Amino acid sequence: MSLPQEHLPKDRDATSEQEWGFTIWEFIADNWLYLIGILLILAIFLYARYSWRRRQQKSRMN
Repeated sequence: MSLPQEHLPKDRDATSEQEWGFTIWEFIADNWLYLIGILLILAIFLYARYSWRRRQQKSRMN
């Protein structure tokens, strides 16, 4: 007959730090330069798309 061992700790869900290995703030602090670079590239892309659309509308009006 086997009895459950009551002295063992119960399973608990992992915290976000235990699950991912870092918090979002640690990730931002370690990678801020890369994140700014991605935002800069995204801004350039969106501006180029807006500028291209505006030029296309002007050329259609003429």
